[in-house]
Amino acid sequence: MAKAKGEGRLVRVDELPRRTRQSKYARVVEEFLAGDMAYARYESPGRPDAVATSLRAVARRRGAAVKVTVIGGEVYLAKL
Repeated sequence: MAKAKGEGRLVRVDELPRRTRQSKYARVVEEFLAGDMAYARYESPGRPDAVATSLRAVARRRGAAVKVTVIGGEVYLAKL
């Protein structure tokens, strides 16, 4: 039987692959913690409030001692 254009196929796998991807915001938090800066401004083309929310979520999930705040439309990180 011929396959219709765009049809996929099922392939047997023994287990699901592990997710190894790391978000860009996780890298930002890790880089900030590893560095020697007490305070830093994060420059990004994204909306400051959305970027700050994502950075806060990463810091909370990792238990990182980082405060993320938006001042004057700019995103800042501070080590606690």
